Amino acid sequence: MSAGAAVVVAMAVILSISFIGGGSRGGGEIFLQTAAAAGRDPFTPSAATDTRSAAAPSGPSASRIGSRTVAVSGAHPGLYGGTKNVASCDVEKQITYLTENESKGSAFAGALRIPQAEVPAYLRSLTPVRLVWDTRVTNHGYRDGRATAYQAVLQAGTAVLVDGRGVPRVRCACGNPLAPAVAVQGEQKYKGEKWTAFRSSTIVAVVPAPKPMKAVTMFDPESKAWFERPNGDIQGRSDHPIPPPKGQQPNAAFPVLPDPSTDSADEFPEGDDRDTQDDRTDEEEEHGDEEQKKKDEKHKDDEQKKDDEQKKDDEQKKEEDEKRKEHEEQEEQKKKDEEQKKKDEKQKEQEEQKKNDEKQKEQEEQKNKDEKDEKQKDQPVAPDPDQPPSPVEPEKPVEPQQDEKQPVEPEPQRPQPPKTEEPAEPQPPEQPQEQPQEQPQEPAPGQPQQKLRNP
Repeated sequence: MSAGAAVVVAMAVILSISFIGGGSRGGGEIFLQTAAAAGRDPFTPSAATDTRSAAAPSGPSASRIGSRTVAVSGAHPGLYGGTKNVASCDVEKQITYLTENESKGSAFAGALRIPQAEVPAYLRSLTPVRLVWDTRVTNHGYRDGRATAYQAVLQAGTAVLVDGRGVPRVRCACGNPLAPAVAVQGEQKYKGEKWTAFRSSTIVAVVPAPKPMKAVTMFDPESKAWFERPNGDIQGRSDHPIPPPKGQQPNAAFPVLPDPSTDSADEFPEGDDRDTQDDRTDEEEEHGDEEQKKKDEKHKDDEQKKDDEQKKDDEQKKEEDEKRKEHEEQEEQKKKDEEQKKKDEKQKEQEEQKKNDEKQKEQEEQKNKDEKDEKQKDQPVAPDPDQPPSPVEPEKPVEPQQDEKQPVEPEPQRPQPPKTEEPAEPQPPEQPQEQPQEQPQEPAPGQPQQKLRNP
């Protein structure tokens, strides 16, 4: 391998390690996980739709990997496989679960270094595939409200979602976030039950492709056919067949991985997986153990410090979220109160308007009634033809009225003896005022009748 190519591969591995953060270098524990098992502390229920396990490649093609874990570019043809037009993962199911469970959604987003609101869009940008090789990854379980990172080997046939540079990002059987593997120091210890085809010499570690890919070149182990799946095709409906890529044999049982001596593969920089380390004296071994112990203690302290900082950040974020939520609730309640106040004022105005309308209507009705009564009073009432006429009452005699200018009748004077003087002209007698005749009264029995006297 050329020096330039070696630098590129080494940088890819270093970048993958730096990107993850939270991965463990100490202890050398690597957990084995079969294709269908949920594994440690799953984030979600299984969303895998194709959980068929597959034997890791063996024979000449596998022997080219070497005796140690090999870093392979995510763009290498045959690194992933599946069935044409069949998606290995139900992405929408994962989105629904992570959206409904906010605490897990927040931890999931934190492990992948993305905002929580972008989780649905991010998952829809990935591509569902199946691993062709047993693959080293940094897995993340969900425990105590946060994501915990650990090294794992996923069995060939495991359904995963890969990003635009071919790196596994989500394990479909448990919803766990994934990241590139982190090298461990010292003795490697595989934890968990080993499957029949497991070989430590046939493990690959995926590093990001040099540039984004438009599609993933996949191999179907059953039909021995090749096809491409466009990135982000979460349902696998746009798969199209292609001829075997350059360097792959037609009708081969398994794809061929690049040789470590080529530009696209390199040994993964981590400790030996043997149980003992040879070629050391007792003094060197003791000294090395002490140095390793110090490193492990320092690493443990760093991890504890990092965990404390993460916990503090989580608590601060939780407090900020609670304050923001409380503020939003207050604003929402204030808005509701204002709307209710406007609604009450409007209802009050409507009621007052209704009362005014009713009052005005009553006044108009009373006015119309008064005008009608006035008109009926001025007009003669027509006799009711169904009612018999009332008997005519006799007219009462009108009493004669005395004329104010008529002289009052003087009292009669007695005759005077004539005087010697010239007699005065006799005055015509005054017309006596007619007096109403008194009605004769019937004498009481036994009394004589009296004669009527004219005035």
